[in-house]
Amino acid sequence: MPFMSLTFLMVRENVSVIVATCNGSKYIVQQLTSILNQSAQPREIIICDDKSTDDTFLLLNILAQKHPNIRLFANEERLGVVENFKKAAKLARKGNWLVFSDQDDIWLPRKLEIIIEEMQSLDDGITPSLVFSDLTVINKKNEVIAQSYWDMEKIRPERLNISRLLYGNVVTGCTMIINYPMAEEFFRLDTDKFLHDQWIALIAFSFGKVKFLREKLVLYRQHENNVMFSENYKPSKISDRIKRDLDYISGKVKLLQQQFDLAKTFLLIYRDRLDNKQAKVIEKFIAQERKNYFVKRLNRFIAYL
Repeated sequence: MPFMSLTFLMVRENVSVIVATCNGSKYIVQQLTSILNQSAQPREIIICDDKSTDDTFLLLNILAQKHPNIRLFANEERLGVVENFKKAAKLARKGNWLVFSDQDDIWLPRKLEIIIEEMQSLDDGITPSLVFSDLTVINKKNEVIAQSYWDMEKIRPERLNISRLLYGNVVTGCTMIINYPMAEEFFRLDTDKFLHDQWIALIAFSFGKVKFLREKLVLYRQHENNVMFSENYKPSKISDRIKRDLDYISGKVKLLQQQFDLAKTFLLIYRDRLDNKQAKVIEKFIAQERKNYFVKRLNRFIAYL
């Protein structure tokens, strides 16, 4: 698909798209093409490349020379996903809304236009705010795996709350637009142990503002190089599943340990901004840390009923 001329597009001066790349040459041109073909264009597309060893930076440099709204940066040292996104976010024009982009998805043509319109009605300039949407899942050949990511994962966004999110994040970063007060909270995340979308979702569903959209605005690519090996990841082989469960039962691997660490960090930083009910929910969740595997698993099951 050819790039659209920016002269025919509405440029949103208060919007920055931030892209974190690392060895993404296989899909990055397709993704950036979809961003450059949006019906509403951002003021800037900030790309931070995390010391790619393939042709990613070369391809990015070619595109940056053709499109003045692309600002390209190369990291001198590898930062990792979270710190790379944070660097890109801090390079954005101060005060701008931020839209996160992965390196291997495809945006539908009106994605930016739709989420910008929703943020306009949500942002009061003070409260950390988030808009996110559903996705369509595709494979490495651009073939549709599932029309709805939410349906595939049995996610009911209308029932999301901080209690459920403590057990695992289901708010996908590549669908997010956040306002500047939320960006400032993102900058307070000073560890790479937790993903930025986890942190932002907890803020939005506790003392922030949030709106979800049922529209599928992103073709979300699942392939061998982007699987997140978390506690929610389900091995495909029965033998692998059995081994995973035995590791949990024996205590060799601690179920939900990352979530407990996240909850403790979140409570430490934000206790004074949470109401009593929210603080007690988090404290009750943390108290499970020393429970056995079966209790934790039962409680997680109950939380999602």
